Amino acid sequence: MVYNDAMGSLGRTIRPAVREYEQKEKDRQKRAMEKSNAQDLNELESYIRQITGLHHEVIDEIQWAAQTRPEAKQVYAKLRAGDDGTLMKVVKSQQTLTRIHKLARGLGFSVENGLLHAILALHKQTIVPDFHFKYMPSGKLTEVKMPREKSMKLYQAYASSAVLKVASDIFRLVPVGNVVVTAIAPCRVVDSEYDEEWPVISGNLKRDQVMSLDMPNAEPIAALRAFQHVERFHPTQGFGRIVPLMSIPTRMSI
Repeated sequence: MVYNDAMGSLGRTIRPAVREYEQKEKDRQKRAMEKSNAQDLNELESYIRQITGLHHEVIDEIQWAAQTRPEAKQVYAKLRAGDDGTLMKVVKSQQTLTRIHKLARGLGFSVENGLLHAILALHKQTIVPDFHFKYMPSGKLTEVKMPREKSMKLYQAYASSAVLKVASDIFRLVPVGNVVVTAIAPCRVVDSEYDEEWPVISGNLKRDQVMSLDMPNAEPIAALRAFQHVERFHPTQGFGRIVPLMSIPTRMSI
């Protein structure tokens, strides 16, 4: 009887301790899962913000009128006169757009009678994630295929953001009144089973409008629509071929 009483007393002592340990372990696992969920969501959302908010980062503007060095003054005078060679030289030497990996696969420039044309080779559709997260009944996140309409909308936002970023940087590098930015990308072509590289967006962006935009908070698709531009976009098929506002030189490396 003494032995049984001792064992019963021991059981009554151990069981609450076991339950407390099990509860703490459940709480620990729940916190670990919540932390993992938050990290996964944050990484995905951060990446999407990067590719659709390329235009949010604004570079410093070169204050040409404030330059005092004779060489710089001469350059400024040529820029204001619309000298093609000087305009091309300054843009190519000062631009840092080609260092932004997420911006595009390539970038080229042409100048004709003082009008600068930037040609942007967009990344393919694969730059947009093909999944998003969904909560399971257990509270754990799982990857599920992203609806095509959402994926295409994000790709359109990325393309619009890239065009705005190029125009924004150019206006802060050279004193021009407007710039044409044309984006090319793989798109469906009638009577072809393969995607082909063609212009898909072409915009004529005005300096005053771009410089007055609240770039860090501008929604790219809506912002680009405020400018004269050509674009064909289908919610599920994506971009279609367009005729750019300014012709692209046949021999041009992008």
